[in-house]
Amino acid sequence: MDVSLSGQVIVVTGSTQGLGEAIARLAADSGAAGIVVTGRDAARGQAVAGSLPCPAHFVRADLADPAGPPAILAAALARFGRIDGLVNAAALTDRSTMLTGDVAHWNRMFSVNARAPYFLMQGAIADMLGRRAPGAIVNILSVNIHCGAPELAVYSATKGALATLTKNAANAHLRDRIRVN
Repeated sequence: MDVSLSGQVIVVTGSTQGLGEAIARLAADSGAAGIVVTGRDAARGQAVAGSLPCPAHFVRADLADPAGPPAILAAALARFGRIDGLVNAAALTDRSTMLTGDVAHWNRMFSVNARAPYFLMQGAIADMLGRRAPGAIVNILSVNIHCGAPELAVYSATKGALATLTKNAANAHLRDRIRVN
């Protein structure tokens, strides 16, 4: 399937490795005008950004830190002037069961897998609305929202929360021409 992102500026979280990196590469190969690569590993992030066939900017950010999403959004707007698309691919998959999860684990998992995507969506949507421009947001979910594996109790809950946020944002901004999947 051919996808054209001609002229679009796309922010991809977790794009220093794995699925996020693959998404950033596909977006660049699909004609994106700019890609914002994000992650915690500066060397890896610079390498990914430098290897993309379009203008790219790396933002080192830890999504567990509440300052991470605003830093990503500010860097994207400073470098490219707009955000046309956002892919929330970053996630923690640390293991815990109903018996082994603790408050620290719960808080870290929710901060990265639900809180950060919410504030990234909020900033991207604000930019799109401010420009009266259409846009697209993709949140990477998991089958575990339906049937969580025993060792993924907290992870499953975070992805369930993100699924609910995705549906809410999609319905709230449908008339604004902002697609959220």
